[in-house]
Amino acid sequence: MKVVLLEVSHWHTPLYLDALERLPGVTVTAVSDATRSRGPALAQRFGAQLYDHWETLLENEEADFAFAFGPHDELYAMGTALIEHKVPFAMEKPCGLTQHEVLDLYQRTEAGGLFVAVPLIWRHSELLDRLKQEARQREAKWRTLAFRFNAGPPGRYLANSCSWMLEPKRSGGGCTINLAPHFVDLVQEISGEAIRSVSAVMYRDPLLTAVEIGSLMTLVTESGCICTIETGYNYPANTPEQREYSFSMSTDQFYARSTAEGMRLVDATGQASDLHMSLNSDVYYDNFVTDILAADRDSAYAGAGLATMHRVMRIIEAAYESDRLGGVPIKV
Repeated sequence: MKVVLLEVSHWHTPLYLDALERLPGVTVTAVSDATRSRGPALAQRFGAQLYDHWETLLENEEADFAFAFGPHDELYAMGTALIEHKVPFAMEKPCGLTQHEVLDLYQRTEAGGLFVAVPLIWRHSELLDRLKQEARQREAKWRTLAFRFNAGPPGRYLANSCSWMLEPKRSGGGCTINLAPHFVDLVQEISGEAIRSVSAVMYRDPLLTAVEIGSLMTLVTESGCICTIETGYNYPANTPEQREYSFSMSTDQFYARSTAEGMRLVDATGQASDLHMSLNSDVYYDNFVTDILAADRDSAYAGAGLATMHRVMRIIEAAYESDRLGGVPIKV
């Protein structure tokens, strides 16, 4: 299988590489990098052809699969070109600047029967599997879901040759569009329900950067489950853990919360059990690559695609609209 990597300066690219190097029958044949920050080293690592732009790569290379990274304002054009070349692909979220761009890509891929995957990475985690299992076995009704994810400061994007992340017209925004999609998807997957309203408030510091660095979203599902998602670029730099991730969730049958080793479940009688699992989302990119390059992916892949990303982007856009209006609820 000939695999190409488009615009590898993206900070997530290194999380894909070990799986691409390990999987039998997979050969990375070409790499593009307009910034030339990471591309030359990756081309050398894989013995691949290096290009200075993704368009040039697609014009000159045949591929069986593509991984599309790059600035958010180029993802729609990338996706359109890959569809025209009939190359199945995985694309970093948000897959476009607007829900309409994502919907158009989805409709095009559906019309052409083209496989596309999106790394909403908690879909590939033990955490999601265990929560759904516990709720199913106990016939539990979800009451509240709360997630907090604070990543490193904005300067990390400058250090990673991704300065476009701090330009609203190119990125679409800050921590809300960049980090919250993972948890919007988790809310919908865990609850099994659609979201009926969204409200949000965001924190900005124009002296630091033009995008928001703090965001608090409140989502309400069809049955009334209340879900909060706090994201930010506020965790100090140069720490081993890189970020803070925590959660707490309640049902009528049990309570779940994050721990240093994974998750603690406490049932209605007060009996607790500790489950060991990784809450570092970085490790699940390996699972993602393995799943989407499997021979039976067309029938077995259970992760996110463009239809999911479109649903998520509707919620993200509603959050920005709510913040613009002072935090009022927006019906979706």
